Amino acid sequence: MKTFTRYTLVFATALSLTGCDEFLGDNIDPNKSGLEELAPRDLMPTSIYYTSSAHYSIALGMCQYSQQLATYFQQNTDAQEETQLAGGWSNIYLQALPDIQTMLELAESQNLTGYQGIAKVLQATNLGLATDNWGDVPASQATLGEGDFSPAFDAQEAVYEQINSLLDEAIVLLGQSDSSVGSHDLIYNGDLSKWLKTAYFLKAKYSLHLTEVDQASAVSGALSAISSSFTSNEDDYELEYNTRNFNPWYAGVVLPNNTGNFSVLLNDQLISAMDGTQFPFATIDEDPRIPLISSIGENDDDFLGAISGTGGAYQVDPRISATADLAADDFYSAQTAPIILGSYSELKFIEAEARFLQNGGTPTSTGSTTAAYNAYLAGIAANMDKVGVSAADKAAYLADASVAVGASNLTLALIMREKFIATFLNPESFVDLRRYDFSTAVFPGLSLPVDQNPDIAGRWVRRAQYPSSEQTRNGDEVARVMQTIDTGVWWDRD
Repeated sequence: MKTFTRYTLVFATALSLTGCDEFLGDNIDPNKSGLEELAPRDLMPTSIYYTSSAHYSIALGMCQYSQQLATYFQQNTDAQEETQLAGGWSNIYLQALPDIQTMLELAESQNLTGYQGIAKVLQATNLGLATDNWGDVPASQATLGEGDFSPAFDAQEAVYEQINSLLDEAIVLLGQSDSSVGSHDLIYNGDLSKWLKTAYFLKAKYSLHLTEVDQASAVSGALSAISSSFTSNEDDYELEYNTRNFNPWYAGVVLPNNTGNFSVLLNDQLISAMDGTQFPFATIDEDPRIPLISSIGENDDDFLGAISGTGGAYQVDPRISATADLAADDFYSAQTAPIILGSYSELKFIEAEARFLQNGGTPTSTGSTTAAYNAYLAGIAANMDKVGVSAADKAAYLADASVAVGASNLTLALIMREKFIATFLNPESFVDLRRYDFSTAVFPGLSLPVDQNPDIAGRWVRRAQYPSSEQTRNGDEVARVMQTIDTGVWWDRD
């Protein structure tokens, strides 16, 4: 019997499914079972579930740094106080990666190539979440368990190499015929062709992250993967929740807010990008997505986002409270809403940016290719379809002179504005701000929070800090790699 502890602990909630609608149903406890008593399908549900949970936990903090979200409390994360993202670390290293590793070992022993390929995509996803937000992290030794309770932290450059190797291996495995994966796959229900597209999506995403390391290679790598990736919203990499297992934004934000335990609300930076403040519209009043992703009270007239660091204020002097909240009827925070790990819309904005840069574009240049412009429009249309914008409203938005600028007037600010909206509640929004060094040419209206954390003295925060539990349990390694929160990660050449 194999024992799972520390980084290779398989939690007692590894579950066997009867279907996606009951994905936290009948339990199997791997801690009380030998590997010979388990099958890869027993680890698939929790491998996916904890990956999604990690995405939420990290987004809850990092989307405050990227100014998609603000908090009701002063001197909090949106004021760029230190965040450790302890829940995200736990989900990745104590839950997701151990289950994925066990699933992979079982699949390898039974030559189940589909499960192997999916496991490697999920490993790449979790390592990407970890390294993009903490920098150097356990990767090569992350699942040794009893072999090493104090795993080494790999340099981020090495982690990126491992991510790319995992995705290359997944692409080979997922290209083989394997009908063994079925309903235990909570994302694609065993459709390996969609997992293959997801592997290429991640290849494109992680390649474009390296624009400050080597822009030409980053762009060519992204573009080479895009043609094999998503082709519509039907391919999106997401976990849908249900009435038994609530979407974590609903459970962790909407329900507490409704009972007076306030946490986060929408940020003025996001709302201003959508209501005509930063990008004035010509013929429409506001982005039709605002009331689909946010809600206001019965006595409120306007969607007002909160300014970072004010404790939920739209205007500080005289104080006017913000109104734009996440609510139970909103697209991203409904009880059964999906957690979107990657989307066709995001892919099109990756393509638009890559083609813009390939054509010699800069943060301040105007004009690009028809292909870049078409990808920009396709990304907008896909996101509007995703969140439920009507055909008429979508057409009006796409036809507005502020949006339909033509290829000769395309700017990086327009592309990144739309990507910022489409990646709402996604930590990718913080990746983009760092890649462009928080430039107001790329992100108009962006400014440091009110009452910003004085420890970073007017600089932008650029990473999370390692959880205190890790500093205690693996202190020597953490001390070796720890940086201040205003120090960029490897690819963030500030």
